[in-house]
Amino acid sequence: MKADIRVCGSWERAHDRPVYTLDETCPECGAEAVNSAPAPFDPADPYGEYRRALKRRERE
Repeated sequence: MKADIRVCGSWERAHDRPVYTLDETCPECGAEAVNSAPAPFDPADPYGEYRRALKRRERE
């Protein structure tokens, strides 16, 4: 289930603070609004090992 609250996808470049909305676009700059909630934590995540390995490779 996705959250109803969204945040401007380009707020770091276009605004000095996050801009939240319930709309599909940012009310201030018109950029796409993205889901503001992180994915729920699942201790039995079957793909967690792969995501962590990918993060480690990106850091190197």
